Amino acid sequence: MIKTLTAFFRRHSANRRPRIDRLPVLAVLAALSFAPTAAIAAETTCRGESLMPALSQSGAMASVEAKAAKVSNGEGRFFRIEKAGLAPSYLLGTMHLGDPRLLALPEPIDRAFEDSQRLVIETTDVLDPMKMAGAMFADPALTTLPKGQTLGDFLKPADRQKLARMLDAKGVPLQAVERLQPWFLSSGFMLPACMAKTSGGMPIVLDTSLAARAKAAGIPVEGLETASEQLRSMAAIPMKEQIDGFVALLSAEDRLDDIFETMIDLYLREHVSTIMPAIEAAVPDGGMMVGAGEGYAAFEEKVITERNLRMADRLEPFLSKGGSFVAVGALHLPGEKGLVALLRARGYRLVRVPAPVGAAPARPHLDDAEAAQSGAPSRPEPAGAPRESDADDTKK
Repeated sequence: MIKTLTAFFRRHSANRRPRIDRLPVLAVLAALSFAPTAAIAAETTCRGESLMPALSQSGAMASVEAKAAKVSNGEGRFFRIEKAGLAPSYLLGTMHLGDPRLLALPEPIDRAFEDSQRLVIETTDVLDPMKMAGAMFADPALTTLPKGQTLGDFLKPADRQKLARMLDAKGVPLQAVERLQPWFLSSGFMLPACMAKTSGGMPIVLDTSLAARAKAAGIPVEGLETASEQLRSMAAIPMKEQIDGFVALLSAEDRLDDIFETMIDLYLREHVSTIMPAIEAAVPDGGMMVGAGEGYAAFEEKVITERNLRMADRLEPFLSKGGSFVAVGALHLPGEKGLVALLRARGYRLVRVPAPVGAAPARPHLDDAEAAQSGAPSRPEPAGAPRESDADDTKK
């Protein structure tokens, strides 16, 4: 995929070729709502500082928690899906980043995965670099500005100069990318250095890690969207919202390590609906950066709601068979139009299965011979029902 991005930027470079091997590849919200478009595994665990202590000290947490509390199904990242006569299926909200802490599955999640008959992820195109390349090249209008327009037409002079300085530090001339749409440029340049690159090939994030495990075990891997559909969703965000979010990212570049650490911290503690209001409160222009400021309705409709409805429809054939393990971005789970609510409306019972970072890690999987010698089971037992919340609890 790094080769794919390199080829793409070559097509839009006026002079020297940008050093794509040094570029990060997903923006803040892509970590929670889109399948990864390139390899973004962290070489080491990121070590920014969570913004939550500062929010508590400033007295802003009450407002953050109040906003989070209004979001139905805002707590939890893992749910069991039940329907009479069917084996249970499972829904896992993921973060599309390669931080090692995100790849370690707590035992309840690992057991459920081991017992499942199929894996369903957002798109299987991400597993095939050629398909991803085809999606990116098929319709340049999805990633580039209309003919005759450049980023300079939308940015204030000070913001343009700031962008030029940032790109120069990465070895990329502004003229190489000035015709790219802001959403695409954001997703190509705005990760902290610890997540900036990995050695080519398939992205090593939780979704693709699960896909590799499934394929090795002979378990089918299915997708809910195509890469082209995902690109069209992002390109449909109105230009004003794209620019506002992009400028906010420029302003927060020196805080990205802390922003991602905060996201990871809240995700692992299963406070999914707290992520966006926390960033909004902690970072100047944070609302614009996460799509929670003015114009958020357009962002939510295109990037979240429309895709939730599509995913819910396409999940039906897999859920009707039972035994499916579904892994999609965590931002797709909460809310009145989130997947948890949509699947309940379709007659399924969704029960939260607590799996915070403090849960016991999965046991090593032993082959039959090793199990016989140790007395341990060769496979984990079926996922049980640890502390379940009421299926009708709007917060959980």
